[in-house]
Amino acid sequence: MKKILLTSLMSFAFLINANAQQWIEKTSCNKDASKIVNEAITSLSNLEHLMAIGMAKAALVVDENCECAKLVIAAAASNNSDWGSRSEKLQNINVKSLTEIERTWHILLSTSNDNYNKAVEKAISMHPNSPLINWFGTSVGNWESFREFSKKFPRNSSAAYNMMAYAYARGDYGKEPDFDSAYQSIAKSLILHKGPNALDSEAEIAAMQGDYEKAVNSQLKAFDYAPFASPYLPKLRTYSRNLNKENVVKNLKQAQIDVQEAIENQNIEVWKNYTMDDMKLMTGDSSLTKFYEQTDELFLEKRNFSWDSFDLRDIDVNFSPDMNMAILTFYASGAYTLNESNEKVDYSTRASAVWIATDSGWKMVHANWAPFGGAGIPQ
Repeated sequence: MKKILLTSLMSFAFLINANAQQWIEKTSCNKDASKIVNEAITSLSNLEHLMAIGMAKAALVVDENCECAKLVIAAAASNNSDWGSRSEKLQNINVKSLTEIERTWHILLSTSNDNYNKAVEKAISMHPNSPLINWFGTSVGNWESFREFSKKFPRNSSAAYNMMAYAYARGDYGKEPDFDSAYQSIAKSLILHKGPNALDSEAEIAAMQGDYEKAVNSQLKAFDYAPFASPYLPKLRTYSRNLNKENVVKNLKQAQIDVQEAIENQNIEVWKNYTMDDMKLMTGDSSLTKFYEQTDELFLEKRNFSWDSFDLRDIDVNFSPDMNMAILTFYASGAYTLNESNEKVDYSTRASAVWIATDSGWKMVHANWAPFGGAGIPQ
């Protein structure tokens, strides 16, 4: 099976390399800028917008009159009427210099969302052999449209194969998810265009399959393209935490125990290791008084009781889907002595705590305690 797949991919690569084709054969740019702007459109179709903008600006350095590059920059901008800049960028394009395909693209970019689908249908009927115009006819509302595009324009289908991979993984091309076909589609996409988005998709599909080791490895390759302020970092963290979930859970449980020991001993240095200076920690004590902000002064405030014993048990950890937040639920039992009367009180509560992941580790941002078969702390 592996040999058959390898042979198929090699044959596919030969076909693509031997018949390389542009998105727009005739552009408003000179020869060198035209090559760059076609690469920019490939990145744009693959949702690598920042890379597309960089290439478009490079094309304008080579040819300042490359109006197609300005179309790429406008396409990457938002069309939101309140704050988006697409309409402004479109107005700065010299429409008279545009080729026929470019002018049609300009019209589509200028069309409102309400009339967009009809405008695309008309554009495709006018330019049935244009891969760029036909690409606008694909939609996640019709997964079959990506397969149809890949058959008609195989040399321009890196983004189409990427989308097909999701359809296979979701089971949209059959009754059940087909992960083998999904990974084959990603491989075809990468042959056509070696960009980070397909690797990000491969990681997401691996996560859907529950293979977090593969997800981390693929996401690392996407992250490696440009680590600074990378859009691929958040999911890399999510997959890494899922891959190391057992250790994350273990460390959070220990952190909750350490926090409680710091509270008992009023050890503010340890306490600050698990809290944030720039976010309030809201607490509800088991005395069932109002919620309050836990300040340093309150933390070190003199108490009217002394702890004799305190133990946490049955700590359970649940994560948000992105693994950036954890909710811990647990029970506590022990005893304390009131300072004035020397009365001993049996303590028993149930509690919850909210932790968030930060660049400096997991931090607790909320806690709530309530009596459970015994007394809470005194008011």
